[in-house]
Amino acid sequence: MSDSDASNQQFSGDVLDISALRMQSLAKENSHLKQYVTEVMKRLRDNEKLFSRMFKLESQVLGSTDPEDLCFNLLRGLRSEFELDMVRFWFDRSGVVGQCKLSTLSESDLVWIGVEEIEKPGLNRRRIWLLQLSRGDTFDWLEPRDRFLQSLCLMVLGDLSHPIGVIGLGSVDPDRFSPDQSTDFLEHLAQVISLTLENTLVRERLTRIAMTDTLTGTHNRLFFQPHSHQLLSQWFGKGTIVSCLYFDLDNLKKINDTAGHATGDQALTLVSECARAVVRSQDPLIRMGGDEFVLLLPGCDAEKAKQLGLRIIKTCQQKLLGDIALSISMGLSVSTKGEDKVVKILVDEADQAMYVAKALGGSRLEIADMDSSDGE
Repeated sequence: MSDSDASNQQFSGDVLDISALRMQSLAKENSHLKQYVTEVMKRLRDNEKLFSRMFKLESQVLGSTDPEDLCFNLLRGLRSEFELDMVRFWFDRSGVVGQCKLSTLSESDLVWIGVEEIEKPGLNRRRIWLLQLSRGDTFDWLEPRDRFLQSLCLMVLGDLSHPIGVIGLGSVDPDRFSPDQSTDFLEHLAQVISLTLENTLVRERLTRIAMTDTLTGTHNRLFFQPHSHQLLSQWFGKGTIVSCLYFDLDNLKKINDTAGHATGDQALTLVSECARAVVRSQDPLIRMGGDEFVLLLPGCDAEKAKQLGLRIIKTCQQKLLGDIALSISMGLSVSTKGEDKVVKILVDEADQAMYVAKALGGSRLEIADMDSSDGE
C-alpha cells in the first residue's frame, strides 16, 4: 500500500469517527429535547388542570350569596379541588366579618382573632406567606391537631393596611408550599377571595339595613314579606312546632298626645327591648308597622309561648314614661308538629287573637281559637 492510500484510509477513518461522534451528539441532544418537551407538556397539562380547578372555584366564590355561603364554598372547594389537608379562616372579630352570621362553620374551620394578632407579627406586610414546617418554621396559631402538617400557606385577606383575616392552607407534603415557589397563582386567588368577600360583606350589610327597622332595631315588614307565603317547614324545618305572638301598644295615642311623638318612639323601642329580653336572639322579632310587632318562636309549644308572652306583658307594665305605664295586648297562635301552615295564616290567627285581647280591655294575652282567655 502506498503512502497515499494509507493517508486516504486514515482520513476516511477520521471522517467516520467524527460522523459517529456527531450522530451520538445529535442523538443525545434529541433525547434531551424529547425529555424537555415531555416535561413542558406535562407542566402545561398540570397548569391546564390547575386553571380548570381555579376557574371552577372562582365560579363558586363569585356565585356566593352571602359571607357564610362564600366561606362554606371556599372550604369545600379548596379541600376537594386542591387536595389540601387543612383549610382554616382566622377572622378579625371586631371587623365587618365579626358582624356576620357564620354558624355553619365549625371551630376547626373558623377561629376569631384580634386584628392586632395579624399586624403584630407583621403578617400584613405582604399577601402570601409560605412556610415549611418540616424545616423548623413555626406558626403560633396552629393547634395540637395540626401537628401532622408539613407546609403552610397563609393568604392575608382585605387591604393589607386594614386586613380582615387570614386563610390558612395546610399540607402533609413539605414541598407543597416551599418558600422558594412562585406565588403568582396564590396572589391571584387571594385577590379574588378578598374582593368577593368584601363585596358580599357590603351586600350583606345593605340587605341587613334594608330589612331592619331604624327605630327599634328589629326586623321590618320587608324582612317578613319573602317568608309570608312560605310554609312554616320551609322557613323553620319540617316537623318544627312554631308559636306566634302578635302584640301592639294599647296606649300609644295617649303617649303621643300627652308626651309627644319622641316619647311615643321611646315607648316602641322599650316594647321591642322587653320582648327581646325574654326570647332567644335568633327568634324573628318583626315590627309590622306602627305599633304592631310579630314574634315567631320555632320549637316553642303553646304553654311555653304563653309564659313568654305573659312575661313580656308584665315587663312592659313595669316600664314608665313619665306617669304613663306601658300596656300591650297580645295574641298567640300555634302550629303543631302535625300541621304545616302558611306563615301568613299563623300570623293572621295571632293578629285576630290580639284584637280579642284589646277588646277585652287590653294588657292581656289571648290564644287563637280558644274560648277561654288568659289575662294578666
